[in-house]
Amino acid sequence: MISVRFLGTGGARFVVAKQIRASGGMWFRFAPDDTEGAVTQIHVDPGPGALVRAMSALPPCDPTELDALVLSHKHLDHSNDINAMIEAMTTGGWKRRGVLLAPRDAFEGEPVILPYAAKFVPVHHYLGPSAGPYAVNDVEVRTSLQHEHSVETYGVHFSYRGATVSYLPCGSYFEGLAEDYAAHHPDVLIVNVLRYRDDMKVDHLTFDEARHIFAVVRPKVAVMTHFSTKMLEAGPQRLARELEDELNLRVYAASDDWTLDATTEIAAVAAR
Repeated sequence: MISVRFLGTGGARFVVAKQIRASGGMWFRFAPDDTEGAVTQIHVDPGPGALVRAMSALPPCDPTELDALVLSHKHLDHSNDINAMIEAMTTGGWKRRGVLLAPRDAFEGEPVILPYAAKFVPVHHYLGPSAGPYAVNDVEVRTSLQHEHSVETYGVHFSYRGATVSYLPCGSYFEGLAEDYAAHHPDVLIVNVLRYRDDMKVDHLTFDEARHIFAVVRPKVAVMTHFSTKMLEAGPQRLARELEDELNLRVYAASDDWTLDATTEIAAVAAR
């Protein structure tokens, strides 16, 4: 079983600063349907408040059970709580464990992963373009090509027991982006849709660009997250229904503390 718990669905500085939507990232859980194999838990993009959101969830997302932490890029709305989560995962550094996966600039230069905390985690992978697979127990992690963003940024593809869940984070739209994700044949595609419709020169996707990506990739399940105020005003749930009718795909707009049961959703689409 694959599930994704959304500990936060806010994007853009104002939404995060005001916590109109939370910014705790996503908690992936990969569990075997039989007794063979371990449960694998991966926290992706732990932004501001991630540790508090994880511990206050019902049932809690226990950091001491994490197997890996992943950063798509080092902007604070995605990485602010990375060191707090490392300390929680490793019991304050007393139990060295886990895997860190992040672009090199998250570790070096002006790092967001502090050197003292990084030492608590025995395995580090510097993400690069179209790289992997990196193993986290039975989960294989691969990256997208590099996104056009102000810092080094990669999407991630999680493959587990014949299913793939892909995450397309922040960045501008460019030719070849949708095709790169389509090549991984994701069953579930989660896309950061920060902007609604505007002419701002900022390196984030608009709703219409996300629409095009979903149409090209055609996952079994499409999910929008990481919303700005304009997207929230436009109504993410309404927009999801609009896309569902237009593209004949199962489309969701994520909300804070919502859990996507990816395995059940994939099976439901396959049974149509």
